[in-house]
Amino acid sequence: MSRIRILPDQVANQIAAGEVVERPSSVLKELAENALDAGARRIEVSWEEGGKRLLEVADDGSGMARDDLYLALERHATSKVRTAEDLGHLGTFGFRGEALPSIAAVSRFDLASAEAEGAGHRLRCEFGIIKEVAPVSRSRGTTVTVRDLFAQLPARRRFLKSTDTEHAQLWGSVARLALSSPGVHWTIRSDRGVPLVLPPVADAGQRLGPLLGEKMGRLVPFVNGETPWRLRGFISPPDLSFRDRNHLYLFVNGRAVRDRLLLAALSEAWSGTFAKGSYPAAMLFLELPLESVDVNVHPTKAEVRFREPQRIFAWVRGAAEEAWAKLRGGVASVLELPPRPLEAELDLDPSRRATPQHPRLWSDHSDGALGAFQSLAGAFSTHPLDVAYPYEPTLSSVAEGIGRVPEVRYIGTFERTYLLAQIIGETGPELWIVDQHVAHERVLFERLFLRRHSPAIQPLMPSQVVQVGPEALARLAPFLSELEAAGVEAEPFGGDALVVRGLPDFLIDRDPQALLDDLLARLERDGRVDLDTFRRDLNAELACRAAIKKHHALPPDLALKLIQDLLACEVPNTCPHGRPILKKLSLDDLERSFGRKM
Repeated sequence: MSRIRILPDQVANQIAAGEVVERPSSVLKELAENALDAGARRIEVSWEEGGKRLLEVADDGSGMARDDLYLALERHATSKVRTAEDLGHLGTFGFRGEALPSIAAVSRFDLASAEAEGAGHRLRCEFGIIKEVAPVSRSRGTTVTVRDLFAQLPARRRFLKSTDTEHAQLWGSVARLALSSPGVHWTIRSDRGVPLVLPPVADAGQRLGPLLGEKMGRLVPFVNGETPWRLRGFISPPDLSFRDRNHLYLFVNGRAVRDRLLLAALSEAWSGTFAKGSYPAAMLFLELPLESVDVNVHPTKAEVRFREPQRIFAWVRGAAEEAWAKLRGGVASVLELPPRPLEAELDLDPSRRATPQHPRLWSDHSDGALGAFQSLAGAFSTHPLDVAYPYEPTLSSVAEGIGRVPEVRYIGTFERTYLLAQIIGETGPELWIVDQHVAHERVLFERLFLRRHSPAIQPLMPSQVVQVGPEALARLAPFLSELEAAGVEAEPFGGDALVVRGLPDFLIDRDPQALLDDLLARLERDGRVDLDTFRRDLNAELACRAAIKKHHALPPDLALKLIQDLLACEVPNTCPHGRPILKKLSLDDLERSFGRKM
């Protein structure tokens, strides 16, 4: 008896769905791209419970006939490809004919469409099985409704993230789609907050602020080249930077992509404008001849392959580098750059040029805890404290396991940064060198995180509105109560902003925008939004901001109390970001180093 069998169509479609349908946001992407391919000028998107319960995309595109509704649920049925040669110059978002059957196989699926006003048809399908097709009166266009995604596939459903995470992912997906189609009218609804309506605009730059927040609205446009080889972009001015690379958006012929080559080109281009550890925002729209790029290299079409990668790399890097150079010179309007022959960039000094095969991607940055702390510390060091020690420490009970309270004799300070002390414990005398900033950060963190200290809230007069964008607001919304418990009083203000009404008393002179930006960057970088992680990160940020900085002289009595409080911490050796706090030298170590003991 044969061991090999042909899979039933329903099973084959569910397997295919594993490649195409990763989560609700990938369903949204596929459906909205179908609407754009159908010539839609108006698209309405809505979802509930992060798209797990309901996700709907309605458009006014060309619509489908009754027979097309059946064919749309057959694998590899498509109106966009006829022959193998068509794959070499694809100008549509979709072309494989896999999205709709894959989605219908894992959901309760409704497809209603009409080619003309009034006369249409509706197909209802449940987890790959067509239940009915009936006439329906509707306007020209198509509406796809997806309910109970993965409800009959518990293993797949368990891999979905929390509703908050899926909600934020949906915002990210629709934001990229709306940026790539500025001439389309978008209406975005969810079961959280008010709808976002985006009328047609002439350019994606006009949607940066409403979609991504006020800061992104400051990006400066530039243009290089002419159709069919044209690069349009939006880049940060030199005074606008971030502490992560999460504000980079790449589009190739209107398709949002992830591409290491383009990221490497940008990284080379901004190196002369932004300091180490600071990263710009940038949005690139590459317009290329269709035959020069292969979009059929990834199941979800999120990656592309260029026919001439070295030329593309050199072109993008040269154009972006020139645009940032002009901004450094004070140009602040649209940057019209002369077209650059692609070959002209190929003979640059190889010592400073990355290649597509070996891109120099972020080699100057450590992904470890120390690198993360250094970037944060560098960002906050521009905000000096007015009060030398905002929380005057008092000696707490020594953490369990230390034994008797060691005797601390404060010696002095080195470079107004490192505290020198003699510690006499059960094992004898030791010389401690303590970094005052990270020591204070650890003390404050444990008081905040372990709720040993509840900060007083100081009202902001007036309250401050912080523009974060709809996607970022979706990420932060579940944690507003935790923000308030930590002393940051904030609440939604419209669909894309927070109004901050109060801050902890020790941060009243600081910028709420910077604090929220740092927390959002951490959420995006870590890819998780659970409450415990957020609470820890929030209190680590607050402690870092409030801690005494280097080169700030501490009076001897406060320096002594800081060391004593450090001894009482549960984790006295490292700061919340993992940076070492102190160095210890025993008397034996010193005597051996001076040859007094062998």
